[in-house]
Amino acid sequence: MRKWIYFVKNLILYSSSICGFSGAKNVGISPSGNNFLQLNKNYPLGHKGTIIELPKDNVIFKYVRLRGTWELEESKFLACELQKVEGIKSKVAFLDIGANTGLVALQAINIAGSTAEIFLFEPVPRHAFAISQNLKSLPNTHLNEFALSDKNGEAEIFTDTLNQGNTSLFNSAAPFAEIKTQIKLVDTLEYCNNFLKIFDSFVIKSDTQGMDALILSRIPNWIWQKCECAVIEVWALPEINKKHVEDLLIKIQKFEFIDWTPKSQKKITFHEISEFWLNKSGAQRNLFLS
Repeated sequence: MRKWIYFVKNLILYSSSICGFSGAKNVGISPSGNNFLQLNKNYPLGHKGTIIELPKDNVIFKYVRLRGTWELEESKFLACELQKVEGIKSKVAFLDIGANTGLVALQAINIAGSTAEIFLFEPVPRHAFAISQNLKSLPNTHLNEFALSDKNGEAEIFTDTLNQGNTSLFNSAAPFAEIKTQIKLVDTLEYCNNFLKIFDSFVIKSDTQGMDALILSRIPNWIWQKCECAVIEVWALPEINKKHVEDLLIKIQKFEFIDWTPKSQKKITFHEISEFWLNKSGAQRNLFLS
């Protein structure tokens, strides 16, 4: 019965998108080889008629085509905190680490009506092309076409063809990856000290398919002390370094609310976070901090 309900629901969504009632319709291919989707009605991604550029895959592209949104829960959480902090602080920076095609940031900024400066970090050229299209209407956008790391250099990154949001420097995160790309790495601490010292407050979203503990532990304490909220993907991969997790957990102790869901008003223990992050199960969850 559940399978039939799922099938019928998706059939309705697909028909509705084709007829122009909801979701988005496929309207062509971009010069970068991505596809263009045109929104059939107003969504947090943009007004009716807005063009969204995405690689064509079976996950993000399909979801946006049927529903007109992507990871809306994360975007609403970030938007709420952006609204709070912009009423108090004058210079706010939104850091989107592992931005993919920029959809979560775009929705958050649109929902909040925010004027925060957006710093997007996305090393895959095809995804960066999409960000340039998707966020072109936002004036305070800085697109960094490299991956943050603990050093400067280069590395090979793996992308799952069926789910191009699944892009990681760890091959175990994308074991069926057919796309391999040589990318640039930039030291996180060096970047923060060079470009972010002028800001009064920060909002952080990190989704790097396994590199989050390493990158976020390199963000200096002065940024974490000014951070209003964060959404962190926690992926329990075998490669996760215990010291990176421990160093990060020390830096995020200032947050009043920390939980696996954005609507909770409680603070889970750091032992629970560490235990999940280091269990090598391959499971993943989002961590919400405010």
